[in-house]
Amino acid sequence: MNPADLVIRRASRADVDLVLSGDDLFDCPPTAEWTQDFLDRGSNLLVLALDGDTPVGMLVAVETSHLGASPDLFVYGIRVREEFRGQRLAHRMVDKAVKVAEEAGCSRVWGSVHRTETQDVRILGAGAPFTSPDPTDSGATHLTTFEIPIP
Repeated sequence: MNPADLVIRRASRADVDLVLSGDDLFDCPPTAEWTQDFLDRGSNLLVLALDGDTPVGMLVAVETSHLGASPDLFVYGIRVREEFRGQRLAHRMVDKAVKVAEEAGCSRVWGSVHRTETQDVRILGAGAPFTSPDPTDSGATHLTTFEIPIP
């Protein structure tokens, strides 16, 4: 599959069956009721990466607000099926989330990524920006926070 042929789009209430068909992308398989409730809340965001009608990636976020300040979009889940990794799908889903956040008047998109050193080296290559400088730290989990300001 050519990465350019994959569609990145926001899920809507009409996509409940599509979301349920990608249950392996979620920590807990979603139910129809929970999915409808999530998609009905305007402050929630689910971005799907689709290979035809098959979900191969997802990004889950929620709009957060503070009294007297512009809202933020907090990304708390990104998954891409293993065979589609390394094709910048996560980046494309984040780009879509930034566009949605900008339209909603958010001031930034932010989130955290949990990874192990082994995942970093396998996916990103040795010496990648998120890898640990300690070579004995191969199984440790690292937390990297990202922030994308919206002008």
